[in-house]
Amino acid sequence: GVKEFILVISMWGSDGATDHYIGQIALQQPFSEKQCHMLIEEDMWSSSYENEYYHMKGHCFPKECAGKERCE
Repeated sequence: GVKEFILVISMWGSDGATDHYIGQIALQQPFSEKQCHMLIEEDMWSSSYENEYYHMKGHCFPKECAGKERCE
């Protein structure tokens, strides 16, 4: 079957030199890899930040990797 992917938004904080992983939210609706990558296209999102030291990143992880900092 088609491998299922999860849309993950991770949060990061910078100490001025390095980005540190804070946590994530993972959408529990699985997608195909193509569908997921369409959803994280930069022009699909508008972002605004009040604090320059924090940012979020979008990822498409295989379903079994959701909840982890990175997918190996």
